[in-house]
Amino acid sequence: MAEILLTYIVPVYNTEAYVLRCLESLVNQGLDPEVYEVLVVDDGSSDGSRAVVEEFAGEHAQVRLLAQANAGVSAARNLAIDNARGRYLQFVDSDDYLEPGHMSALLKRAVDEDLDVLMFGFKWVDPKGNLIKLSQPEDDMPSIPAMTGVEYLTDYSLMQYVCWYLVKSSYLNERHMRFSTALIACEDGALVADILLNARRVAYSDSLPYCYVDRSDSTMRNSDPEHMRRRIFSQIDAADLISRTAKSFESSTGDKAPASVLGLKNLYLFFSMTSALTCGCVKQVVKRMRDLGLYPFPCMGAEINYVASKWRYIHRLMMHPHLWNALSHVYRWIKK
Repeated sequence: MAEILLTYIVPVYNTEAYVLRCLESLVNQGLDPEVYEVLVVDDGSSDGSRAVVEEFAGEHAQVRLLAQANAGVSAARNLAIDNARGRYLQFVDSDDYLEPGHMSALLKRAVDEDLDVLMFGFKWVDPKGNLIKLSQPEDDMPSIPAMTGVEYLTDYSLMQYVCWYLVKSSYLNERHMRFSTALIACEDGALVADILLNARRVAYSDSLPYCYVDRSDSTMRNSDPEHMRRRIFSQIDAADLISRTAKSFESSTGDKAPASVLGLKNLYLFFSMTSALTCGCVKQVVKRMRDLGLYPFPCMGAEINYVASKWRYIHRLMMHPHLWNALSHVYRWIKK
């Protein structure tokens, strides 16, 4: 029997309208069915998602379905990692999909070069598949040869979403790397920072296989005030996790963590403060950051493309919490 070289990991929660397109895109990559598997985790869906997956799995032997009570995307992905048989893992959200025919070449490169991580760009599309924009770590970034994760992070931006990576499963397991189930937002970035900081062989392909579907009804767009507050504090906790990962790296190596890692931490803090203004929880957010030793935080650097003067000005306002809180009251008064 051939070795399973790739496991697609697909967490599913109430995406009945999208999951079939996702699964079909995975089995239409030109790979021999014996060398890959699709591991779907139903995270307690209350719609017809599970029935769609079960029917599809009945027609495709390489598709396996696991199920759990609703515990969030991190727990679903962790369950899949624990059960994956592939040499490499590809995370795919169930409302997204892959362009046909890309993964064969990407997988071959990862295997031939014995990579810990292979990165690639993605397409931002609407629910009908119409292109919104292309995204790469840098504008028109070409493919790059293998290097250490630190070398990559020193020269290039940190792509925060795990779906844009092929990751060697043994690498994750040897270092006991898993998603934090305490986070409901930014769990990708917290893990990706750890993955790249410690990777021995990292490469980038300018292939654009992944289609990220921008949905107006997604969890990311949920405007419920309590949900937004939970997301804000999750962002802060993710920033703290990145900070601790960077400190651990510096302690074990004696080297300073690359600016792109600290830039992602600061990005999470910046947008936590922005959201706090609109939600009216500036005092609570600043307190959480101070308790974690994250406030004040520096202005973001060039590695994350927020160096325009307006962002620096906004950052200066954020570093005066009483003023930022007053602006929050004004903003919410105007919105009434």
